[in-house]
Amino acid sequence: MQLVPAASKPTIVFPQWLVLLCVICIPVMSYVPLHLIVVEYADAFQLGYIPMIRSILLDLPVGEAWLWTLLGSSGLAIMVGIPAFAKDRHMPKVGLLLILLLSVWFGFASHASSLSSFKGLVVHTGHFTSVTIWLGILFIVSWFATDYSQWAKFLKWFSPLAIVCVLMSLIAGLTLMTFTTEQYNNGLMLNYGQYMLIKHIAILPLLWLAFSNGYLYPRRMKEKQLSPKGFLRVESILALVVLIITAIMGQQAPPHNVLETLQTESPSRLFSSLYHGSFSPDIQLMWQFNLNSAMLWIAALLMIYVSYIAFRQRKLWIMVIVCLLFILLAYLGYMFGLVAK
Repeated sequence: MQLVPAASKPTIVFPQWLVLLCVICIPVMSYVPLHLIVVEYADAFQLGYIPMIRSILLDLPVGEAWLWTLLGSSGLAIMVGIPAFAKDRHMPKVGLLLILLLSVWFGFASHASSLSSFKGLVVHTGHFTSVTIWLGILFIVSWFATDYSQWAKFLKWFSPLAIVCVLMSLIAGLTLMTFTTEQYNNGLMLNYGQYMLIKHIAILPLLWLAFSNGYLYPRRMKEKQLSPKGFLRVESILALVVLIITAIMGQQAPPHNVLETLQTESPSRLFSSLYHGSFSPDIQLMWQFNLNSAMLWIAALLMIYVSYIAFRQRKLWIMVIVCLLFILLAYLGYMFGLVAK
């Protein structure tokens, strides 16, 4: 956003200490998965914490990626934290380059990259980068913008950029599923599949809000001189829900082979509580239209209509609530349609 001319964006006040804190959080939070690996496998390999983490950092791609992440984040922290660097006119360009490199290293450590080194790296990096650009700008503008007088000029370049990012993330996301979830319905027997279904459903109202904020709301702004801040924050809250679900998915076992995974893990509690058909680890699930499922989907679509009414009346919290209800009803609608072949 620092590279965008002032005439083409809202006035943004983002505290410098918060920028530095975000940069510091990158290596700290990305270390947590390494710590969990050490805790899980230290006893099995009969190694102490230090020898185990040294082995991970030097011998595994996830460890190597974290070392590069630490190096890149340290350089970025120096640029942000030292005033002489922070005020330099070239800093935003160098900072953007470092952030893109951090995205590549994140992709290098991904599950997809471990299965297919080049394809997995490209797809995961593309997915993460496109989501970062789209939602990153959304978060900054919705929570730190103070003046929306340049809103039309901002949307003129951000709306096309957001569309490109959304398309890239959807294509890359579907490609990533070929690495992790070859059997979508059977994957619902596992926690990973459950959270993935919830995430996919949650993306639908997020896209609806993005469309509304990008194309429907600007017309009302011209008519009534309204501020877009509230609706942008609703969109950012829903985006945060999607990101939290994604983070939870990252801690679950991907359903490469559901039958093999069920030999060592119990079925998802969500699946067990909602699926009432005959169950065995080798069943094949399919989705089938039925009355219960149809009624729930109709109720979910009604929530989208209610969100549109709330949108027109600027009832922000009602929009949040009905979007969450849509996710719940659509999820139940899909789960109640599952049957064994």
